[in-house]
Amino acid sequence: MDERGEVITATETTPGDVNVAHEMISLLESHHLNTGLKADTVVADSKYGTIDNFLDCHDRGIEAHMPDLKESAAKRIAGLSIFPEERFEYDRETDTYCCPAGQRLKPKSLHLYRQSRDYEAPKKICAACQLREQCTKNKTGRTLKRHLRQDDIDKMQEASRSAKAKRDIQTRKHLMERSFAQSDTVWI
Repeated sequence: MDERGEVITATETTPGDVNVAHEMISLLESHHLNTGLKADTVVADSKYGTIDNFLDCHDRGIEAHMPDLKESAAKRIAGLSIFPEERFEYDRETDTYCCPAGQRLKPKSLHLYRQSRDYEAPKKICAACQLREQCTKNKTGRTLKRHLRQDDIDKMQEASRSAKAKRDIQTRKHLMERSFAQSDTVWI
C-alpha cells in the first residue's frame, strides 16, 4: 500500500485454506510490476512473519517489519510453563546450546530439506535434571532446532522489533482498517 495516497498497489485473493504467508513474494513482485518501484521495506502482520519470508527479505535487501509468527504463537502458549528456546544460550564456538541447568545440548541430526539441525543433551543427564519438569515433557529429553541460516534470521527478527518497525506496523494497521472500512462503504 502506498501510504501517502492510501492506494493498494498489490493484492491477491485466495481460498480460506491457503497460507497467506506463501503469497508475500508474489505480492512484492506484483507491487514492482504495478508501480515500477522495488520495495525497500515490507510491513505485514504476524501471519507473514515466517522464517522463509524473513530470509526472502534478507536475500532481496528488504527490511521486514512484521512480527515473528513463532514469537506470536509462543506468547499464546506461554502458560505451559516450559522453558522457551530463548532460555537456551547458543555458543557459536562449540556449536552447542547451554540449557538453564548449565548442560550442553550438542548437534545431533541435520535436516537438509528443512535447513535445520537438531540439538539435544544426553538422555541420562536430562532424565536426572532437577529442572526437567520446567524444560520438557518429552521422554527422551529436550531438543532444539537451529536453522542453518539462524544468524540471518536473528538479524532480520531483531530489526522487526525495532521502534521504526513498531511504528510502521501501527501505521499499517490504521491504513488497512481504513481501507477495509472504505471498501465496505463503496461496495455495499
